[in-house]
Amino acid sequence: MRVVPIALRNAFDHVNYLLVCDTAKEAVAVDPYDVERVTAEAAAQGVKITGVVNTHEHWDHAGKNAEMKARTGAAIMAPRAAAGTLEGLDRMLVDGDTIPVGTAEITVRAVPGHTMASIALFGEEDGAAFVISGDTLFGAGVGNCGYGGDAPTLQETISGVFAPLADETRVYPGHDYLKRNLTFTLAVEPGNAAARALASALESRDDAAPRFTTIGEERAINPFLRPGSAEIRANLPELADPPSDADVFLALRKRRDSW
Repeated sequence: MRVVPIALRNAFDHVNYLLVCDTAKEAVAVDPYDVERVTAEAAAQGVKITGVVNTHEHWDHAGKNAEMKARTGAAIMAPRAAAGTLEGLDRMLVDGDTIPVGTAEITVRAVPGHTMASIALFGEEDGAAFVISGDTLFGAGVGNCGYGGDAPTLQETISGVFAPLADETRVYPGHDYLKRNLTFTLAVEPGNAAARALASALESRDDAAPRFTTIGEERAINPFLRPGSAEIRANLPELADPPSDADVFLALRKRRDSW
């Protein structure tokens, strides 16, 4: 299975994905926002889109289901918890489900917090693990909780599902927010040399391709995965003494909301 990112470079910096099985010449589209771009990429890859997966119910991830169905005939899949919001679903997904991608498969994990229905998709590409994280985990950041989410639940998801993943796991988020998120990292942890080096490297790039991270990199650059950092804690004077890791996460989420 191959992961084919489609960076839209629109106002929302969406990244759509095709999961491609070259053996079966089939693909699953994840959160297609630009139907023309996604179907054109499938044609260029020589594959048929047989499935569409929504990682959550927000319109910019699930609003093109009917159009994708009409264009491709693909089965529409979304979290069961979103069934009251989304219509026309062919399959409702729950934690632990698997989805075939030709001769390969991906695994569904429930990752509530950004919305209470959010899921992530786990698989392997050339033997290397990856996760399509939707709007739950971004490069150097996490999703907001202002549109149907819950910050304490998000903290539990990040610490319980994403933090334990192997360092080499590649992260494919729903938006390319890495550059702007790094500016927040450096605002709360200005001594973070890894974040500063990556921010500098991104400034010198002249191509439009996203720079995807690994979980190992996220442990170094993502403040939401660094609640034990003494510098971060010192820059959050509103924290009680002594704060828990969850307290730090929630303070960071609140700071980011108004930053």
